[in-house]
Amino acid sequence: MTTLWPRTERTINRDVDTPQPGHDLLVGDGPSFLYFDQALSAFLHRRPHDSNAGRSDLWRIVLPQRAGWLSQITIGLDLLTAVVDGEALDGAVLELSCAAGNELQSVDGAGAYRFELPRGLAHDSLLMLRRADQWLDWRYFPAPTYGRARDASVVWEQPGPELDLLLANGEGQHLECKREVPEGDSRKKMLKTIAAFASQDGGTVLIGVRDDLQIVGLPEGANIDKQVLQVVGMIRDNLEPVPSYEPRVIEHDGKTVLVIEVSGGGQMHAYRDGQRAEFYVRVGPNTVLARHHEIAAGFRQAPTVTTA
Repeated sequence: MTTLWPRTERTINRDVDTPQPGHDLLVGDGPSFLYFDQALSAFLHRRPHDSNAGRSDLWRIVLPQRAGWLSQITIGLDLLTAVVDGEALDGAVLELSCAAGNELQSVDGAGAYRFELPRGLAHDSLLMLRRADQWLDWRYFPAPTYGRARDASVVWEQPGPELDLLLANGEGQHLECKREVPEGDSRKKMLKTIAAFASQDGGTVLIGVRDDLQIVGLPEGANIDKQVLQVVGMIRDNLEPVPSYEPRVIEHDGKTVLVIEVSGGGQMHAYRDGQRAEFYVRVGPNTVLARHHEIAAGFRQAPTVTTA
């Protein structure tokens, strides 16, 4: 599940070399346990451990830090608004810093705090909620990381500049441009790229942008909702499992661009061609068939448990 940010993550890995059971009894303030897996299963699932499972599990326990956090940041052309929440905000300050300098605001409690941006948000800006030399939460704003786990707490009210930033470095590992919604056999190229993004660490497809990065927009008079549904249908019908993605529409200088942001999910996603499943990865600006070891690594994901 998605937890509040920031958070503390603790990774616990059973030592497979430790003799089991009975090598070290686990004794403390709570119940006593014979061995590690028994204690962890009781803690996470409140049920007896299956002693016949014989697995070396990797567990991740995620706990939100509730002292203070940035619940939403809205970035406009000339204003940044940060909504602060938390349970221990006494003495906290907000700092917005960049290469040219920094600005501080005292935090009087939960609420909205505003920073004027007369020249827009500078590249490599850092917004931090802190108390003295201890940070509570922060957001960093370099050029965007294309489609990688888009932060839902950040709202851009300047879609044009956002699109310019996306195009700044051209097509590559995390960005693919399409002149229009593909038809017929040309659909496969876009779909296998989406599968590659999802199988690795995410990426963005821009529809309405030529390969030379010229923004041409979707055809005039096109039914935008129908175009979105067309792409959604392609993904649903041809990719397995269906990846996590978000379609968005950006208006830029009178032109409409369809943005498909694909999140990396930590597993392999196949493009299904009839009865055959094909796996792809992204290598620079190219989408290529995954090699056997890449497919095996994608499926060899340790089970995790996330709690809040």
